Amino acid sequence: MNAVVLGSGYSFREEVANSVTHGLGVVLSVAGLVGLVIMAVRAGDRWMVVSMSIYGSCLITMYLASTLYHAIPAEKAKKVFKVLDHSAIYLLIAGTYTVFTLGPLRGAWGWSLFGTVWGLAIAGIVFKIFFT
Repeated sequence: MNAVVLGSGYSFREEVANSVTHGLGVVLSVAGLVGLVIMAVRAGDRWMVVSMSIYGSCLITMYLASTLYHAIPAEKAKKVFKVLDHSAIYLLIAGTYTVFTLGPLRGAWGWSLFGTVWGLAIAGIVFKIFFT
């Protein structure tokens, strides 16, 4: 039962391992989001609450998309979830930058970088959906 799963390039065991570990990533990401938001609220910085919420949501989205991609065996659905999985990586990159652009870098430079990074993330997602 170590044959390659159609549409993924991974063996059955690898897909199970990926599904389990990335599912654990979802659970830990939810816990991390809660912890980060609580710390930001206690610090009294509403921009950090917003940026941590965005970051945590992007992290959960990435792990959830990856879990579903690796867990779903249907070849047609797997292709869709592969695109979602890869698109979620762009979201996580932008979400990670958001913490810094809306936090310590806030101001003209921070907002410029925020817009640039999110614009590039959206462009990457559009490219992934329509051109790959």
